[in-house]
Amino acid sequence: MTMKKQLENLRRLKEVAELSLNAELAKLSEIKREEQPLRVKLNELEASRKQRAEFVGGATDFDIASLMGVDGAWDRWAAKQQRQIMQDLAKVAERREAQLERTRKAFGKKDALGKLAERIEKPS
Repeated sequence: MTMKKQLENLRRLKEVAELSLNAELAKLSEIKREEQPLRVKLNELEASRKQRAEFVGGATDFDIASLMGVDGAWDRWAAKQQRQIMQDLAKVAERREAQLERTRKAFGKKDALGKLAERIEKPS
């Protein structure tokens, strides 16, 4: 096989590697978009719990929600929701890490093919 043919084949492989990298980056971006609403929900829940604790702690009168037991039920519900969100975030993080590894491999292939093409184009 001639050097020109090898270089042409290498360029095609490099293009395929670039497409592969772009596909892996798109998948990674999609996973990151899944994570964002979960983080927002977790932050909102934590803010609500903090706000309720400050309200109850600073109350000078009786709090009807506390007296009726609704406050405790809401707190249990909020804790359950927080656990669920944390579990969901852990699953997303696990998928993100696996996708990061695939993305790194795709980048490595693209980079190696690019360097190889440079060597062939500019012989020493």
